[in-house]
Amino acid sequence: MSGNEQLDRLNRRLSREGLGPLAVLSNEGTSYLVSALRSFAAWLRYWAEERPLVALLLSAQTGFVIARLGRRRAHG
Repeated sequence: MSGNEQLDRLNRRLSREGLGPLAVLSNEGTSYLVSALRSFAAWLRYWAEERPLVALLLSAQTGFVIARLGRRRAHG
């Protein structure tokens, strides 16, 4: 069996047993999320170099928000 035949067979099996359109939407959503996180990291890196005190303030506020959300979920 050649490599292409095996790939075709595996693709058919995946489409038959996979989630179909839901898998495509999930992959696109994950790709968009990763892209947004990368652009946010680049933006944060820029501000950390240009204005370190502002970046420090934003980091502290983000940590405070995450801590508050974590505490609410722990009680709820």
